[in-house]
Amino acid sequence: MSVTIRLVTGALVVSVGIGAGVALASAPMVGKAKSMGMPAKNCQYCHTEGAPKKETFKPEALNERGKYLLDDMQARKLKAPDLAKLKDFPGGKEQK
Repeated sequence: MSVTIRLVTGALVVSVGIGAGVALASAPMVGKAKSMGMPAKNCQYCHTEGAPKKETFKPEALNERGKYLLDDMQARKLKAPDLAKLKDFPGGKEQK
């Protein structure tokens, strides 16, 4: 009986760990935006979802800032968004 409990507990720990890793996948992007002086606080700086996942990403789940970066990425055929373009996002200071 204790072996079964250990296996179930281990499986739960691994599945929670994997889920957390996916949810934090864009954390470096938020950190980079902050280091560039942008007022990014979380993923919703560019996304409409609180914790977007790579596997279920939809362009419709981006806000205007995120769509701006996606359009730039596609136009320049980049593999990842160029966060330096955040400085060029149109709008007033409150939009940056």
